[in-house]
Amino acid sequence: MACLQIGTMSKGLKDREMTIWEFVFSRFFLRQLVIAAALGVAIIWGSLKLLDLYTLHGRTITVPELEGHRLEEAQEILVSRNLRYVVNDSIYDQDSEPGTIAWQNPAGGTEVKRNRTIYLTKVAVLPEMVEMPDLTDLSRRQAITILETHGLEVGQLSYQPDIARDAVLKQKFKEGRIEPGTPVQKGTAIDLVLGEGLGENITMVPLVIGMRPDEAVRTLNRAGLNLGEEVIMDESEENLKVYLQDPDPLEQTQYLEAGSHVDLFFRSTDEFDFEEYLEQLLSVPMPKLVGMTPEEVEDTLLKLELEIGMEVFEEGAERDDAIVYRQEPEYQEGMIIPKGESIDVWYERKDTSDAEGPEFNEL
Repeated sequence: MACLQIGTMSKGLKDREMTIWEFVFSRFFLRQLVIAAALGVAIIWGSLKLLDLYTLHGRTITVPELEGHRLEEAQEILVSRNLRYVVNDSIYDQDSEPGTIAWQNPAGGTEVKRNRTIYLTKVAVLPEMVEMPDLTDLSRRQAITILETHGLEVGQLSYQPDIARDAVLKQKFKEGRIEPGTPVQKGTAIDLVLGEGLGENITMVPLVIGMRPDEAVRTLNRAGLNLGEEVIMDESEENLKVYLQDPDPLEQTQYLEAGSHVDLFFRSTDEFDFEEYLEQLLSVPMPKLVGMTPEEVEDTLLKLELEIGMEVFEEGAERDDAIVYRQEPEYQEGMIIPKGESIDVWYERKDTSDAEGPEFNEL
């Protein structure tokens, strides 16, 4: 009896298993499976399309160039292109029309999505005012630094007899003294009257060739000198750099009385290759030092504005009886080297050397 029941149950399970497989491969199940798969694909495709519409995938707007436009014009242009804007700052620029756009972010030509916010900086109608700092008794360098941090410019530097050399005696604006705390426009040039000191007040003329106009003027002021005549040698007045200066410290070290003027001649980088010019201007021929005494080496390098690097004296060689038998970099005919570079030299005793006598390029 028990065996009969077990056989019946096994047969029932087998019939049930066959029924499940028949259902899985039945037309009804397969039809439902295809419908479910199609619905899944449709839902995914629809979701991606909605996401593309929301993010505007593949659709961008070119940011218009707004600099120089009046704010009202810029607003109309941005709205017409479905872009938002925020005026987040204003600056005063006496060379630009008040109320126009001075700067934008992102820049014109940038590709952005719809409703992107464009940040605008406009030219202020009224200049920004700052309080005049107290520069009296400060050194020239301190005074110049403080003026720059307040957005003010350095005007003319003049000197008068006083024991405190390069100390500020007076701060002036338009020939009159300007008191600390007085409101002044940003960018105003403040003249400084400085002490001469007890001795002769002489300063070395700095090299400003290759500098932008503002860099050159700042460098001259920090040396106690004023900007003299300005000459633009090209038609373009954009991207100017100093091409020549008078006095010219490249010919020889130049000294002027403090408060003197230096004339600057400018050329535009749009029309002139400054990189090649400076490479040639600030380079000298490589000297041949082999066979020279230490004194001759020193004199030669000084004239060429080069430095003495490592000096090595072989055993038995003294400064009084030594000559160069090796130099690094090695001499090559026609080779040039930047001014200020150093040359290493090795010496041996003169009476043991087979080196030729002194030979070097014409200076």
